[in-house]
Amino acid sequence: MPFRSEAQRKWMFATHPEMAKRWAAETPKVKRLPVKVKKRKAATRPKR
Repeated sequence: MPFRSEAQRKWMFATHPEMAKRWAAETPKVKRLPVKVKKRKAATRPKR
C-alpha cells in the first residue's frame, strides 16, 4: 500500500519501520506527497 502523505510516512517509519520499508517500495518516486491529507466528510443520508 503506498503512502498517502508525508505525515503518514514519518509516523510509519517511527513506529513500524519494517512495514514502512515495504510501503516505500510501493510508493512511486515521482509522486510528490502532500504534507497532510484532509479527512473526508461522512456521506449524508438523503432527507425524507
